[in-house]
Amino acid sequence: MARILLVDDERDLLLIYTKLLQMEGHDIIDSASNGKEAIEKFAELPIKPDIIVMDYRMPVLDGLVAMKEILKKTPGAKVLFVSAEKRVEKEALEAGAIGFFTKPTSIRTLLTEIDRIQKLQTEKLHKQDSKSIN
Repeated sequence: MARILLVDDERDLLLIYTKLLQMEGHDIIDSASNGKEAIEKFAELPIKPDIIVMDYRMPVLDGLVAMKEILKKTPGAKVLFVSAEKRVEKEALEAGAIGFFTKPTSIRTLLTEIDRIQKLQTEKLHKQDSKSIN
């Protein structure tokens, strides 16, 4: 189960993601409808999300700017882009996104990627634990 912050200006898409991800056992800890709101909500969360699912094209502040600001304050944050703007994929990945999917994408693809990220996180924690024991 991952704790997820959803960021997208399409309200219907946020509702669909929320319902489907919750049905798969994930915890949607909050959502935002633009980059500025995402930065503010992320900063206020007492327990940070395992993954931020981020759109690119949004009002007020786009997803790239928001991701860069979040990563500046929390370098370990995991941002997964799901956007119709394929042209920003390279920039998003170079700026620190852990993945990029072009909308529309299937919920199965999104779930598979979330599981992959969770697995990597778990492996990383186990390696850290075994190093501290030795």
